[in-house]
Amino acid sequence: MAENRSDEPKVERNPHIYKPQYSRQEVEEVVRWFEERMERLPESLQLNEATSTPDLRRTVGALLNVLRIHKETLSVTFSGYMAHLELIRLRLQEQGME
Repeated sequence: MAENRSDEPKVERNPHIYKPQYSRQEVEEVVRWFEERMERLPESLQLNEATSTPDLRRTVGALLNVLRIHKETLSVTFSGYMAHLELIRLRLQEQGME
């Protein structure tokens, strides 16, 4: 039986966000959400126990650029980018960013 340890990270494990295909509307909504908040993003973000993003604005900016370029031809290749942005957004919302 696993014990509840106080030294365990406070960040929840990765939720199941990935899906093989996102609609154009979903992509546009995520892009818009981040564009409206880009200047308020923290410098860094802990995504889970093993992953942190030290330069969050740069990371989000790069992911958004890929989605903007490929939003007409989104395929499973780019679903990982969307899932990563969704996880970032979830973590930011958990911290109070709306």
